[in-house]
Amino acid sequence: MRAGFYPHLAMTGIRKNKNFYIPYILTCAGMVMMNYIVNFLATTPTIDNMIGGDTVKGMLGFGRYVIALFAVIFLFYTNSFLMKRRKKEIGLYNILGMEKKHIGKILAIENTAVSLCSIAAGLACGILFSKLIYLFLSWAFGTKPPFGIEISPEAVLITLVLFGILFVMTMISNQMSIHLAKPIEL
Repeated sequence: MRAGFYPHLAMTGIRKNKNFYIPYILTCAGMVMMNYIVNFLATTPTIDNMIGGDTVKGMLGFGRYVIALFAVIFLFYTNSFLMKRRKKEIGLYNILGMEKKHIGKILAIENTAVSLCSIAAGLACGILFSKLIYLFLSWAFGTKPPFGIEISPEAVLITLVLFGILFVMTMISNQMSIHLAKPIEL
């Protein structure tokens, strides 16, 4: 087979199922954005200078774990919904003679493309909206916000690691469901 056959099938699958993939990508990007914003606010040193900044940091530190747990549950749920909608197409590939390892390769390419798109869009929106949230907190606590947009490398790293692990876990889950399923079930 040609070198670009599997990526072509993966991109065609995403395009043809855009009614399911667009909400999934938006959901993932929204979760990445929320996670970045909370991590940014929890790690930024300028909140320490606010009145009650220690309390805000403590609440945000707890919120980081709540958002991460919510992201795990929500992404696995939306991924399972997406996979249920794709079962017929995957079954058709299997009946037409494609082996499960090749179907797994297509799903891995799709998952990688979706995850990269979601993480990039979520981080971009998170960086933009983190300034807006920070301005609101500065206004609420009566402090003067710094000029310019700040990017917290620690928040970016935490977000990348968390969602990298989550997308790898969803890919493993998809691979296992394909390899354990019988063609009749698909």
